Amino acid sequence: MPNIHGPNDLKYTHLLESGGGSKVENNDEIDLSEISILFTTDKTEDERTTFEDTYDEKSLSEATQGAEFLQGLIANKDTLMSDLGLSDEQYDTLACVALALASQETGMGYEDGYESENTGVGGFFRKIAKWADVHIFGGASASSGLTQMKIYDFLNSDTLTDEQKAILKEYGIEADGVATNNLYSDPDKAAVATMVVLSSIVDNYDDYETVLSDAHAELASSLNDGLTEEERLEKGNEILGDISSVYQNADDETKMEIRSALKQWLLSTNGSTLKDKGDKKYNEEYQLQQLNELLAANGSDVVLTQSDLDYIRYALTADGQEMNVTEYCAYAWNKGTGTTGMQLDRLLADKVGIILSNPEDFDYDQFTVNVSTLAEKYAQQSMQNDIMLYMNDNFEV
Repeated sequence: MPNIHGPNDLKYTHLLESGGGSKVENNDEIDLSEISILFTTDKTEDERTTFEDTYDEKSLSEATQGAEFLQGLIANKDTLMSDLGLSDEQYDTLACVALALASQETGMGYEDGYESENTGVGGFFRKIAKWADVHIFGGASASSGLTQMKIYDFLNSDTLTDEQKAILKEYGIEADGVATNNLYSDPDKAAVATMVVLSSIVDNYDDYETVLSDAHAELASSLNDGLTEEERLEKGNEILGDISSVYQNADDETKMEIRSALKQWLLSTNGSTLKDKGDKKYNEEYQLQQLNELLAANGSDVVLTQSDLDYIRYALTADGQEMNVTEYCAYAWNKGTGTTGMQLDRLLADKVGIILSNPEDFDYDQFTVNVSTLAEKYAQQSMQNDIMLYMNDNFEV
């Protein structure tokens, strides 16, 4: 049965696992000043394919906005570590995530449309459209800087603490209105703001673990199947293993279809059947049907039933199946840490996306894997003597 990967056992990482492998000396740890290559792309997210065909490697002298962003991470490290209560290792881990977000969100400033929507006539009309979007249609404020932060929303909501908001203002990071963007021209400030928000995401990691543990306990009391904990886990992992086995042997297009079908099955309305009206995208029975057809078409004799979904949930909420810190930061950056972001099936769908991943592909459906992979590449680049350090080893939350 294919291995079902936990938080410190990712099939796509080449970094040392927590508690395993040779020890890493101090001079082999992440050193941000060693980063000399930035991963850029002019392709929009729906145009991206493999890493090689999506990203260019540019020097700091070529990628000037990215270089300013990196310098902001380096120059403000000591003060931000103190302000945010981060250790040296924790800061460097989040800094690699910040760089990965800049590459993912805007191609490190090179993505088609990024410059035009922030300057000249394009920038002027974007402000008007964003003001209308917020005040008429209830949309979110303008995205800002290389990592596309909604600064106005962060400063005027309870997502950040008052202390974290004060840190932003201390570094001159403010937004006077919903359409105001002060980070495009200041990539170093964008770097600071990204670190503050990533730190706030880490502060919510315990809440994420609680969501999983509470769901696991609730499932344990509701299954009423007479099975032991070990038997339930074995059943859930066996189901996931059967799906993973088909996935691993499928072509790239089919892999995406299987991953999407399983995620959508999780995200569908609980108890919905084909008799129900509404969007089939969120219909459990319909999505189960799609998944079974995909499995059968790719040589599997396994036929999943609706009751199997709770055993999948049971396996994915077990201790050791949490996203690691890097993955959780990527997920929460994209989905948030509020009520919506903390929905169980949304969390589990992203975990499925990690298990059934193709990390060299950079389609938007793999946002968490995209950012984790890029963060790993930045971390590896920054290490002296090419020694690989698993970034989450020293990140206790």
